[in-house]
Amino acid sequence: MQASLFQRLNQLVLLNPSQQRALSNILETVEMPKDSLLLEAGQISSHLYFVVEGILRSSYTFEDKEVTRWFCFAEHFATSYFSFVYRQPSEDTIMLLTDAKLLAISHTNLQYLSQQDSVWIDLNRHLLEHYYTNSLERIASFQTQSTLERYERLVQQHPTIEHDVPLGYLASYLGMTQETLSRIRRKKKRT
Repeated sequence: MQASLFQRLNQLVLLNPSQQRALSNILETVEMPKDSLLLEAGQISSHLYFVVEGILRSSYTFEDKEVTRWFCFAEHFATSYFSFVYRQPSEDTIMLLTDAKLLAISHTNLQYLSQQDSVWIDLNRHLLEHYYTNSLERIASFQTQSTLERYERLVQQHPTIEHDVPLGYLASYLGMTQETLSRIRRKKKRT
């Protein structure tokens, strides 16, 4: 399970064997069934997770509606980042949409690693840059793309998402109603 994590990390910062061992020693393996809650709104996020297998969904409540903030797929990291870093209660709930295998590192252990070796600070910076860029691209898509274009891009990036994620969650993530998404999908099937 750790091989996929090290492969992903080495895309960002090359870790030597000693650094890999240090991380291996403090990683926790977590296996959870579909529909489990990884984090509830109001809790402080105490772990950063690497998704080995599975799909996670982060959501929050706005005007009595549940809104999907993000999905997390295999070979990506998941947490309520603001809560994890600043030790504040999370606005988000993170649930598993499928059975999942995760690798977890606690906030305390990540701080310990960062104090021992600056490579972990560099790695964190690279992860932040990556996810910040993704966030900017998502914001720009709402400003410059039609609902159809946003939908097509999502399916292009994650070809199985329509089969793996309920329609209502997809619609919420794309910023449209379920009815609008259904119309878009019907129109796409006809063309």
